[in-house]
Amino acid sequence: MDRKIYGTIFDIQGHSVHDGPGSRTLIFLKGCPMKCRWCSNPEGQNLFPEPLYLKQKCIYDSLCVRGCPERAIKIDNDILLVDRKKCANCKEYLCAKVCCSGALRIAGRRVSIDEVFTIIQRDRAFWGNDGGVTLTGGEPLMQGEFTLNLLRKCYDSYIHTAIETCGYVSNKTVKSVLPYLDWIFFDLKHINEKKHIEATGVSNKLILDNVKLVASEFKGRLIFRIVIIPDYNDSDEETKAFADFINSLPLKIKEVNILPLHHMGKEKYAMSGRDYYFSDIIYENEERLFEIKRIFNKNNIECNIGADTPF
Repeated sequence: MDRKIYGTIFDIQGHSVHDGPGSRTLIFLKGCPMKCRWCSNPEGQNLFPEPLYLKQKCIYDSLCVRGCPERAIKIDNDILLVDRKKCANCKEYLCAKVCCSGALRIAGRRVSIDEVFTIIQRDRAFWGNDGGVTLTGGEPLMQGEFTLNLLRKCYDSYIHTAIETCGYVSNKTVKSVLPYLDWIFFDLKHINEKKHIEATGVSNKLILDNVKLVASEFKGRLIFRIVIIPDYNDSDEETKAFADFINSLPLKIKEVNILPLHHMGKEKYAMSGRDYYFSDIIYENEERLFEIKRIFNKNNIECNIGADTPF
């Protein structure tokens, strides 16, 4: 059964220590229903593999133009242009294969569950007693069948499992993976629906419904993650709204991991032909993060900043 189930991933990273207990193997799955303006992995938003273009390496020899079977690439006045919508139909990725300068590479590849599990088993020797696997993305639950079966295979092999999710998928999909998860990192963006739509492109109603579902039925550890965005979700009122929502949930332990805005994914926006909304915004007010932490603590919610976590 597993051999017939395929998914699309864009990276696998070993030795991660920030996305669950111990040393972990991170599996990055392609596809996300949201378009967060601060997304650090824009190459993970589309479900299909797509070319990343590094302009500094391009020698403009037109091999990629001639090699592309979808006619998605053209060069105009020494500017290479890619129509990435056409890339959705591509199965050969000849543009990257014929690029001798390394200016084009493909983000994403189709893999079977057995292929991924072989890598997981290889890494397992380096985890120690507390490590495991964390699925992230993109949004892992957009590839629901693949994610469910990979988690089940890990869980049945006594591997600690975790997932990072935005929760914008069906209740049924969320419910299906709960028995095979030990930890869930649930990303929250904003409690106000209008502001949520403004920055992500989607309503938060389904997300909040899924949070309530997880809080009611999940037996493992639930940790909320919030990227703190200046002038978007960093006010006292917005922090209190997060706290009030979390306190309305039937949870014995309430945990939040707040993350400062960073620009580590900025270069990938240019490489994937996307505009980066936060180019000129830098979050330098470290004290504000501690003020937000104190608001959560005052509302009886454990709060950790960035990588300074108890796991």
